[in-house]
Amino acid sequence: MNDVGIIGGTVCDGFNTYKANVYVKDGKISAVSDEKLDAAEFYNAEGCYVIPGLIDPHVHFALNLGKYISADDFESGSIGAAFGGVTTYIDFLDPITDYEELEKAFDERMKLAFSSHVDYSFHTTIAHPTFSVEKLLKKSLELGINSVKSFTTYSSSNRMTRDGYIFKLLKESSKIGTVATFHAENDDLILEAMKNDETHKANNLPKYHSLEAEAEAVSRIATFARLTKGQAYIVHNSSGHSVELLKNSGIPSNLRLETCPQYFVFDDTKYENDESAALHALVPPLRSKADVELMKEHFKDGVFYTIGTDHCPFKKKEKLENIENYDLMPNGIGGVELSFTVFYNLFVENNLMPLERLVKMQSYNVAETFGLENKGRMIPGCDADISIFNPNKKWTVDVETLHTKADYTPYKGMELKGKFVSTLVRGEFVVKDGKFNENSKGKFVRRGPVFWHTR
Repeated sequence: MNDVGIIGGTVCDGFNTYKANVYVKDGKISAVSDEKLDAAEFYNAEGCYVIPGLIDPHVHFALNLGKYISADDFESGSIGAAFGGVTTYIDFLDPITDYEELEKAFDERMKLAFSSHVDYSFHTTIAHPTFSVEKLLKKSLELGINSVKSFTTYSSSNRMTRDGYIFKLLKESSKIGTVATFHAENDDLILEAMKNDETHKANNLPKYHSLEAEAEAVSRIATFARLTKGQAYIVHNSSGHSVELLKNSGIPSNLRLETCPQYFVFDDTKYENDESAALHALVPPLRSKADVELMKEHFKDGVFYTIGTDHCPFKKKEKLENIENYDLMPNGIGGVELSFTVFYNLFVENNLMPLERLVKMQSYNVAETFGLENKGRMIPGCDADISIFNPNKKWTVDVETLHTKADYTPYKGMELKGKFVSTLVRGEFVVKDGKFNENSKGKFVRRGPVFWHTR
């Protein structure tokens, strides 16, 4: 007998949409069928979409910046994730420079993640590493991590990795089965833009972190990807003009682009006054209205392969106490609970793209990119990570309607149609009819070598 039968719903698996019942046994999907099979418990999903649990490839829970720590820890962040239909997320190890730091960074992150209510994995993060690429990738894989993030900027805080190392990273990635992920901005352009201002303010973020800085670095990584045949992934693409430049030169099949909801909802008018600028301070920053419209066009055209959130909110007081000096201000906003629904409203509700493609971008595509073999799929034998979405439920975003520990949300007042009502991780309800199961427990997901199927 099955443990759970989710009946009466409309399955959207990222490829097709159809009426079917989904059955769960021993934490796995046991059947997807139009028949009514035996089950110890039935859940009525009438009027809802039943989709593979979403995967957020880019969150920062309990991010320690010294004086500041991001508002959401692994407990609150994972609760918000579950209410947003996210059943697995990938966080980041703290940046390492020396080889000996890697295992310590992993152990420390694992301790923090113990409180997670949904499943999780990590990216290794490097900052001008002093040891070989081969040692880095081998040790990461031993730890169950097949992706490495590096920065093409932030030389001023010693986080930047040089092109020579990045080139080797990409060259080895497709041989050993790892993914090289990049925060891509041109460091010199940023430093040049900032050098003549005695005080740096958040209002000037679009000038400091310009679309040109992003465009150059993204194009450089694309060139490296072509030359090395490596597996390259660029996080939080923010600029439509940057993407257009890349598109015009031809996006190589071994380069995948991630974007985030904030770059489709907000624009640089948020930087017109000091307080708003501080509350919307993030990097890459928000772009012009014209750029946002260009991002939407590229999104419709299928340029972006995955959606992350870069979820990293801070308390309002922490943002505003540095209102006169951006250099001291913590960067980031929240989004893990809202991402799917925001894109659903922007694109699916407006008939600009099919539901299947949105679901695939936030489930199958992430799983396939990062080697989450039993995730993101609605097929028997895979983990019973299932999210149930009511497309007719209308609601208005406020910080009180979310599950973040942050005390503000930039999405405040946004009217949305559609809401996740229930979420299962490995067959267990983490959220059931809007109620949180505090006994739910997430697990670390090991990821082995991954090899993309590219043209």
